[in-house]
Amino acid sequence: MGLNILVDKALVNADKIFSVFGQVTLKEGRSIQASDLKDIDALIIRSVTKVNKDLLSMSNKLKFVGTATAGFDHIDINLLKEYGIAFSSAPGSNKESVGDYVLSTLLYASMRHNLDFTNKSIGVIGCGNTGSQVCTKAQALGLKLVKCDPIRKKDGDISCDASFLQAISCDIVSLHVPLIKQGEYKTYHMLNETNFNYLKDDVLLINASRGDVIDNVAFCNYLKKHDSIKAYFDVFEGEPQILCHELLSYLQGASAHIAGYSYESKIRASYMLAKELAKVLALSYDQEFKYEDLELTSLNLADDYILDLNLIRRLVNLVYNVQEDHYKFKHHFKDKESFDALRKNYRQRHELQTLVLNNIRASDVAIFKALGFSV
Repeated sequence: MGLNILVDKALVNADKIFSVFGQVTLKEGRSIQASDLKDIDALIIRSVTKVNKDLLSMSNKLKFVGTATAGFDHIDINLLKEYGIAFSSAPGSNKESVGDYVLSTLLYASMRHNLDFTNKSIGVIGCGNTGSQVCTKAQALGLKLVKCDPIRKKDGDISCDASFLQAISCDIVSLHVPLIKQGEYKTYHMLNETNFNYLKDDVLLINASRGDVIDNVAFCNYLKKHDSIKAYFDVFEGEPQILCHELLSYLQGASAHIAGYSYESKIRASYMLAKELAKVLALSYDQEFKYEDLELTSLNLADDYILDLNLIRRLVNLVYNVQEDHYKFKHHFKDKESFDALRKNYRQRHELQTLVLNNIRASDVAIFKALGFSV
């Protein structure tokens, strides 16, 4: 007899991927409640489902909880350990997607604000899976990297030895940290009114990590007096409700926590969790993630192409243009229901690596690969 598996219905192809283990039940992630877990062996969720004592109060067979996200601040890990329930997240599953989001944001901002990246610095705070992707793409644009990650520095990665204040003093700042609410590596409100003044007056600030790493209310008040700051947020405190609605009026661009929402990242996360489920319960599983055939899979560049920001921007926009997300958020966000709807009905967006570029000069191959394209 197979397993009973409850899965967030927003996960692409989840029914097909997990059905090899038994019976799959699909349900809206935010609607999953305690009674749904009766007789369930495995729970597969996203960040919208909070796993706590209340949710687990009626679980009588639960052996595995998996979240199709890199972060897991929505899950009480200690409680799962106490109950003897195995847990897995999907670190790295959306790193290409988030990297593409930040790259598209950088290219859009460079056009909109007439930014020249020459001799400009980018402070990348958090250099794990997503942060390292951003570093690679930023370097391909010619930006000077200033990497801040005290945990990696402690583990011996001296490339991440910049201080937090050094990183936020750069021309561009991009945040890629998990939400940690206390302790030595606390990230909750790491950017707040005590250090806003270290930001340059015209800084380009991108937050595609967690909304709570910036004090949203205080930052809103700061932006009122520093309107030359160019801020682009994908995440917000209190989402989906959004704690400080007024902040939206002062941002240059906003989206509904979709930086990691590429079609490929969603499927990749499910495959990763299926492998972990099989490993934990000693089940056989040999399926692998594969890219599907898309409408645009290959492109030939002209012999005399000029590799500059204009060409890079046009190529990136062929696959993913962040302006679409800004536009939809601006015109469709009203409340928590509309925030969830923007995520639930998110378009089928693909990653840059699904496009193969041909006729690339040997001297440019490394740059195009670093940007994320296949060559």
